[in-house]
Amino acid sequence: MLHRLATQQLFGKKRSFLSCACLAICLFAAATPVHAQANPSAFVLAQQCRVQPNWVPSTDTTTDVEDTEWMEVSADFAELTGDRFARFAGNVELRQSNQWLLTENADVDQWTGTLRAYNGIRYSDGFIAFRAEEIEANTTNASLRVGESEYVLLNSSAYGSAGSIQISALEGQQGVNLGASTFTTCPGERPAWEIRAASISMNEQESWGTAKHAQFRIFDVPVLYIPRFTFPLTEERKSGLLYPTIRSSARNGIELEAPWYFNIAPDRDATLTPRFMTRRGLMLMGEYRQLTPEHEFEIQGEYLSRDREIADRPNRHFFRVENATQFNERWSGYVEFMQVSDNSYINDFTSAFANRADPHLYRRGQVDYRHENRHVQIQMEDFQMLGPYTRPYQTLPRVSLWQDGPINRLLDYSVFSEFTHFRNADDSSDYTTRIHFEPTMSLQLQRPGWDWQTELGMLVTHYEQQQGSVSRILPQVRTNARLHLERSIEGAGRLQTLTPQIQYLYVPYRNQSNIGIYDTILIQDDYYGLFRPRRFTGLDRIADAHQITLGASTSLFDQGAEELLRFSLGQIFYLDESQTQLFDESSRITASNSELSAELDLRVSEQWFVSSAVQYDTTLQLARKARVAVEYRKDADNLVQFNYRRVRGLTGTDQQVEQAGVLATWRLSADWALASHLYQDIRRGSTMDALLGLQYESCCWSIRLSAYRRINRNFELTVPNGALAEAEFDNGVSVQFMLTGLGGAAAKLTDILQQGIFGYRRPFYLSN
Repeated sequence: MLHRLATQQLFGKKRSFLSCACLAICLFAAATPVHAQANPSAFVLAQQCRVQPNWVPSTDTTTDVEDTEWMEVSADFAELTGDRFARFAGNVELRQSNQWLLTENADVDQWTGTLRAYNGIRYSDGFIAFRAEEIEANTTNASLRVGESEYVLLNSSAYGSAGSIQISALEGQQGVNLGASTFTTCPGERPAWEIRAASISMNEQESWGTAKHAQFRIFDVPVLYIPRFTFPLTEERKSGLLYPTIRSSARNGIELEAPWYFNIAPDRDATLTPRFMTRRGLMLMGEYRQLTPEHEFEIQGEYLSRDREIADRPNRHFFRVENATQFNERWSGYVEFMQVSDNSYINDFTSAFANRADPHLYRRGQVDYRHENRHVQIQMEDFQMLGPYTRPYQTLPRVSLWQDGPINRLLDYSVFSEFTHFRNADDSSDYTTRIHFEPTMSLQLQRPGWDWQTELGMLVTHYEQQQGSVSRILPQVRTNARLHLERSIEGAGRLQTLTPQIQYLYVPYRNQSNIGIYDTILIQDDYYGLFRPRRFTGLDRIADAHQITLGASTSLFDQGAEELLRFSLGQIFYLDESQTQLFDESSRITASNSELSAELDLRVSEQWFVSSAVQYDTTLQLARKARVAVEYRKDADNLVQFNYRRVRGLTGTDQQVEQAGVLATWRLSADWALASHLYQDIRRGSTMDALLGLQYESCCWSIRLSAYRRINRNFELTVPNGALAEAEFDNGVSVQFMLTGLGGAAAKLTDILQQGIFGYRRPFYLSN
C-alpha cells in the first residue's frame, strides 16, 4: 500500500532534521579531512580503503518527486487518523528528494510536528549513511534526538559511532551535541587509529567544535588523552601540533622535529619547530607568514645554542626574510635577505631555501615602477659567500631605466640607461660608480613566411674608479633574418616546420683593460646563445665582434598540434678575431669559427622522452660539452631517468668533468613505493650523491624510510681563494611516520628526488 502525505512542517524546503543529524557527523569529520590523489595507484588504494558496512543497502537514493515539500512513503501497513496522525509499520520507506529512511515503525503527528521512528532505522542522503534504533524529531522547537547510532561517510573511508545525538535547528541557534562518539578512517574491527570523545558540541555561532575527554588510540591502545580540544568546522585553519619527523645522519645523530602551528589571523600564521639532534643539541626553528592581495611576507629563523659537535661549541643560526608588496598599479617592491652564521651551516643542517652546492646566499632589495612603455628599477644587491670564493661587489644602488616605443610604421626605438655604485664589502676604500646609456633604433619587417630585424645602437659607459675616470663609446650593428617554412607529411598526419636564420653582428674593438671587473662573467654557450649580441654579462666588458651566425631549427607536430621533436643546429663564423678578454687569454676568440652547437628534444612516445645537446669543436674534432637525458614516464608516480654530462676546459682551465646519473620513482604496489637517485663521477670513479627511499602507505598511516650518501665539504678548513678541501661523505637514514586521513595525507614520494645536489628536472622543453 502506497501513501503520499503533505508534510510541509516536517520536510519543508529547509534542511530536514535527518539532514541535520548527518551534518553534525560530517562537521566532526571535517576536522580530519581525507585528501584524494589523482593517480591510478591512489585510486586502487582508495577503493581498498572504502568502508561499506553490510547494513548500508544499495538502494536508489533519488526520487521522481520534484517538489521537495512532498514526502513519499511506502509501508506494509499504514493507518491515517484524520489530518493529524499517521502510523506506518513493516518495511517502511520514507523518501524525499535524495534522502531515504528505512525503518520498521514510524509515527507522525502533524499538529505537534513530531516524528518518531524506531526499530532498525537506516538513513542515507548519498553522502552519509547511519543506522540507529530510535529517532525523535519535533518541528515546534526544531529539535532532534537520535539514540545510539553508527555512521559512515559514503564518499570516503571515515566512519564511527555515537551514543546519542542532540540537535537544535532553531534559526540562529543551530547546534549539535554528540555523546560517546568515535571517528576513524581505518577499516577493520581494530583500526590502526581511532578518536574517542565523551562529548562533542558544535553550533553555528562558532567556527570550531569542542570535544571533551578525548582519547587518541592506536590499535585500540590509548596513547594520548586530551581533556578538551577544539577542531575546525569550516576551512578555517586551526592552531595545533603538526606531524613529527624522525631521521638520523652521521653528522647530526638521531633527529626529532615536532612542529607547532599557530593560526594567528586569516592572513597570518606562524610555525615553531623544536629540532633535537643527539650529536649537536636542541635547535629552535620558527616561521612567520603574512599574505594579503597586495602584500606577501615571510620570515624564517633557526638557532642552535652551543653546537656539541664543534670543539669551541659555537652558537649557530640561519635567518631569512622575503617581502613582496604591490603599492599600487605602478609601484611594487621586493626584498630577499638570507644570513647564516658560518659557511658550513647549509651543508650541516640543509635548507628549503638553499642547496648544499650553492657557493653563496643572494640578497637583494628593489623597487619597480611600470607604466605603459617605461620601467624604472632601483635595486641593491649583496652576497654571503659559502666557501673560499672571492666576494662579488655590492651594488648600492643600481638604478635602471627601460623605455621603448614606435617611431613610425617600420621604426622602433628603445633606451636603456643605468647608474650603479659598486662597493667592495671587504675593503671600504674600493668603490666605483658606473653610468651607462644605450639608445637603440630598430627596423622590423614581418611577413607570413619571413621576418627581418636590424638594430643600430650606441653603448656609452663612464666609470669613476679609484684609479681614475674611464669612458667608453661603442657602436653596435646587428641584423637578423629568418625564414618560416612548413610542410605536411602525407600519410603520417604530421606537420614539419623549418626555421633557418642568419645574423650579422659588428662591434668595434676598444681597449678595456683599464676598467675593473665588477659584475661581469662569461655567458655559458648554447644554441640560442649563438644569436646573442654579447659574450659577457654585465657591462664591464663588451666584446668586439665581426661575425656571421648561421643556424636552423626544425620541429615536428602531430595532428593535435603537439610538438614531437625539435632539433637545432648552429655555428658562428668569425670574420675577425675578438681581442676582448675577461681575466685571461682563454676568454678571447682566436679561432675562425665557434663550436658547432646542436640541441635535440624528442618525444618518442607517450612515455619516452629524450633531450640532448652538444658543442663540438670542429678544429680539434672533439666535444667540448655534451649532455643527454632519457626519461621513461609511465605516469605521475612512475618514472625513470638516465642522464649524462661532460665538460672539457671548465671555467677556462684544463679540468674535465664527466658525470652520469640515474633517478627513479616507482609505485611497486598500491601501498608500496620506491624512489632513488645515484650520481657518479666517471673520471674519479666515486659516488657524488646517492639516495634510496621506500614508502609504505596504508588506508590510514604511512611510513617513509630513506638512506643517503652525499658529498660533505667542510668549508671552515679552507682559506679565501685557496683550494677546496678533499671531499668527504656523510651517510644517514631518515624515518618519517604519518597518520593519513587525520588532517593530512602521505607525502608524495616524487618530492624525495628534489633532495639531491642536482634535483629532478624534466629533460625536455617541447611546446605542448
